[in-house]
Amino acid sequence: MQGIVRFQKSLKLLQHYTENANLAQIAYQCGYADQSHFIREFKQFSGYTPLSLLNVCKPYSDLFNNPI
Repeated sequence: MQGIVRFQKSLKLLQHYTENANLAQIAYQCGYADQSHFIREFKQFSGYTPLSLLNVCKPYSDLFNNPI
């Protein structure tokens, strides 16, 4: 359950990803042990690495923009 919450938070932060931000900062903000842990778990849930997901689809989640 905790992994899903971290993943959802990382999706929210990635939606506002800029060139100034980096994956290590996002990993830390979401509670991952390190960047490789973040990327590994992100890929497990989504099938993509965080940056490859940014290239595939935008926006990839509207849950945080249009809550039910």
